[in-house]
Amino acid sequence: MAGEIELKGIRKTFGKVEAVKDLDLLVQEAEFLVLLGPSGCGKTTTLRCIAGLERVDRGKVFIGGRDVTELPPAKRGIAMVFQSYAVFPHMTVEKNIGFGLRMRHLPKEEIKKAVREVAELLQIDELLDRYPSQLSGGQRQRVAVARALVMRPEVLLMDEPLSNLDALLRLQMRAELKRLHREIGTTTVYVTHDQIEALSLGDRIAVMREGEIVQLDTPNEVYDKPANVFVGGFIGTPPMNFLKAKVLADDKDVFLAIGDFRLEVPDVWKAHLREMTDKTVILGIRAENIEVHPETNGGRLPANVIVAEPLGSQQLLTVQVGDDVLKVATKPDLSVQPGQAIGLALVKDKIRIFDVQTGAAITFP
Repeated sequence: MAGEIELKGIRKTFGKVEAVKDLDLLVQEAEFLVLLGPSGCGKTTTLRCIAGLERVDRGKVFIGGRDVTELPPAKRGIAMVFQSYAVFPHMTVEKNIGFGLRMRHLPKEEIKKAVREVAELLQIDELLDRYPSQLSGGQRQRVAVARALVMRPEVLLMDEPLSNLDALLRLQMRAELKRLHREIGTTTVYVTHDQIEALSLGDRIAVMREGEIVQLDTPNEVYDKPANVFVGGFIGTPPMNFLKAKVLADDKDVFLAIGDFRLEVPDVWKAHLREMTDKTVILGIRAENIEVHPETNGGRLPANVIVAEPLGSQQLLTVQVGDDVLKVATKPDLSVQPGQAIGLALVKDKIRIFDVQTGAAITFP
């Protein structure tokens, strides 16, 4: 449990603002955990509390089973990579990476060997004699990661390290970070507001909102089974679609009514939904779980195309269904025009139901 992190009842306020509200979190040894959420949700403050860069108002921080709540960052066994590369411009790549080891007064040959090993791991071993001004943004970020890894920390903390890179470099660095974590196995806590990064990198994702974790689960579970409307609307490109629906039941069957359209539901839901007859719920469905048909008949939800966006591998339609606007992912060669009437078929096993008042997911045993 050397790299295990446990937060117990962590609270941090800035004046009247509660940045982190009595937060509990357990990060397993060698896990890659992503803290995800919009700006101001408390994710960076939580990371800084783990690092010791913020003093907690209440609660305890444990790393590797040790209570480190009152310890300075240097004694916590952590390394941190920031959004800015923070490399020393007057030092070569080799000197930058080995800076922390020199501060520990390790033998020169030991430092040189450690620097060479981590540089090879990050594929920057041919850049060791260069200065930061001679490097690209992606290379400078690799230097920052290498400088953290060379310290052999129990815990690696990363605060939006890819946000200053362009889209292609971010894609490459995501793959690099995933490979690195698989090879070195350091417990990693990674902060981002980019849900694509979170889904691709994390073993688990902690979705934060207003200083609290609203869902903590694997990427697939968070994507497919959001705990509430906020999570469904925050994660996914495009985000989950939401429609108001009414629960209707007759002697034989149970339906969700969207206007005059009646939607069949999975059989395992029916007994539970029958108890909610005549109640309004929020129906959630992902864009890729809606099928488009040129005909509006045949038990399909009628819709009108507003915009068609070709995106290469798929086409994204914006459609009007009653008072609601939905995003629908289709094949790139589907021929539709703005204003065209179409029929939608919702994959019923992929539907999620949410409470109208609380926005929380309604789960069925």
